[in-house]
Order: sequence, then structure tokens, then C-alpha cells
Amino acid sequence: MVDGLWAKELVIPMIIKKNTLYTLGTILIIIMGIAFLSLSSSNPITGSVVYDGEAQIVKLSVVNGQYVFEPTSVKKGIPVRLEADISSMPGCSKSVISSELGIRKTFSSNDNSLEFNPSKAGTFYFACSMNMYKGTLTVLESDGSKSNYVQTPSSSGASCGSSGGGCGCGS
Repeated sequence: MVDGLWAKELVIPMIIKKNTLYTLGTILIIIMGIAFLSLSSSNPITGSVVYDGEAQIVKLSVVNGQYVFEPTSVKKGIPVRLEADISSMPGCSKSVISSELGIRKTFSSNDNSLEFNPSKAGTFYFACSMNMYKGTLTVLESDGSKSNYVQTPSSSGASCGSSGGGCGCGS
């Protein structure tokens, strides 16, 4: 009997230690989750307009064959500087066109930015000169509200070398 009591006394403190360990582990996981969420939501680029005092800054890259704009929206009436990440842009994706915004630009390593001033709010279509790479940029009203206007994308693509080329193939 003495041995049985002694064994039970050792088991009880171990259960308490396991429960304490599980509780501390759970608390640690919760704290790490909260820290992760609060740090990721404080990113000033994602989803919000970035303004450097002169222009709204928009980063342009190509991911999985699509144009990606960061941030995805800008405000009407404030100049925009579009900065292209040339390293992520293959071939004709360097030649960017948005007819309604009056944009037609072929980016290069020496010239990877373009400035424009959006005068109309809505969602605007961007494509490469061959209509292979596509994406949209949303222009918000001056007060930050979203317009219902959505540009209809062109269904016809340009052929290589038409309209002055721009696809980067050398024609």
C-alpha cells in the first residue's frame, strides 16, 4: 500500500505539469497568432493608397501571367506613378496599354516608371500590346468611395508588331 500511495502521489503532480504545459502552449500559440495578424494588417501598401507627397505610388508586376498592381486602387485627381518590376515582366508584358486612361508605355530597365493623372473613377482594364497579359486598376472617387463604372475589356488582341510593335520580339 505504501508503494501504491507513493505512485499515485507522483502521478498527480505530472498531470498538473502536463495541463500547465498544454495551457502555456495554447496561450503562446494565441499570442503568436495575434502578433502575426496585427503585423500583417499594418502593411501600408496592401489595399490602401500610398502617397509620397507628389504622387500615388503603384507597383506593377506580373504573377502567373497576370498584371498585379500594389495597391489595387488609387484616388481620382491625384497623380499616379506606376513603377514596373521589370525582373518579373517577360516579353510583351513590358508593353502596357490602358486605352481609357490614355496609357501606352513600353517599360525597360532604364525606364521603368510612368506618371498619369486619373480624371475618371472606375475599374480600368490594362493589357499588353498583344492582349496576353491583363489586369485591372481601380480609381476611387476623390473622397475614397468606389465608382460603379467598369471598363469593358477589348476582346481583340493585337498581333505581334501591329500598332508599332512594343512586344519586345524585335519586329
